[in-house]
Order: sequence, then structure tokens, then C-alpha cells
Amino acid sequence: MSKAIFSLPLPDNRKIKLTNEILQMLFSFAQDHKNSPESGGILIGRVLDCNSHIVVDHASRPMETDVQTRFSFIRKAAGHQEFFNQIWESSGGRCFYLGEWHTHPEKDPTPSTIDKREWRKLLNKTIQGQNRLFFIIVGTTELVVWYGQRQASKNTFLRIGSYCRNEIQN
Repeated sequence: MSKAIFSLPLPDNRKIKLTNEILQMLFSFAQDHKNSPESGGILIGRVLDCNSHIVVDHASRPMETDVQTRFSFIRKAAGHQEFFNQIWESSGGRCFYLGEWHTHPEKDPTPSTIDKREWRKLLNKTIQGQNRLFFIIVGTTELVVWYGQRQASKNTFLRIGSYCRNEIQN
């Protein structure tokens, strides 16, 4: 049985792909209740040799060291770095950092001013030599994917698509 794949087109004609398993994990942290805190983590994946499409293979879960409140999430390196290192080694260096995900307590999530500021910081760090990263915000009913690109004059962010929670296959 093959895994269901959620695929979104990118500006350079490639696609980013997320498996049903990743989608289920991300939605498991949706802020469905009035006391549910924001959650988040990192996205790890690879570029396919055959067509250069990008596949999100792994996403870290919130760690004990992270700061979680109803309306904010601060990811700390502890735990997420070890998660990344383990995947990097087990994949022989084929999987790499793709970006970040976090939740918002709203149906159709939009990035806050703070989100965009943090995204700019990440793009300017040149993590693993990349000038493109992905940012996912998980709402209560919809997950939205943004594509961020570092450019000489200004970092740009493009909403590339969304996925409804009720479309996940069980």
C-alpha cells in the first residue's frame, strides 16, 4: 500500500510533498481547545534525484525545553538539534533542514508580524547553505504552507497552498 502524498507546486516548477503521516502528526497538535498551547518544530527532508521535488520526511515534535503558551511558541535548540542529527546520520546526509512548523489557534492561519520576523532571521542564517525554506502554520481546520526565499534586496514569502484537516486519510 502506498502512502498518500499532499503535493504543492513551487515557483521553480518543483513540488513540495508531505505524506499523510506527517500531516496527521502536525494536525495532532492543532489548538482545538481553549487551553491548547502553540506547538512547533523543524521540518526535515530531501530532494529527489529523479525530478528535484522536495519531500518532507520528518517533523520534530515540541520538546520539553520549548516555551509554549496559548499564543506563542519559542523553539529551543535542545532536542530538535539531536532529532536532526539522528536523521542526518541515519540518512547518510541525504535528509536536511527544510524549515519550521508551528500552530495557531485559528481556522485559516496567517503569519503574525513575529512569525515573519523569525522567518527572515532563519533565511538570513544560511542554514546548510540554503536560501529557500518552508514554513507551515497548522490551524484548527487548515494547514498552510509558505515558501520563503532569501534575495539580495529583500526576503520574500509566498503562500503556496493549504490542506484541510478533513482531507487526511486514515
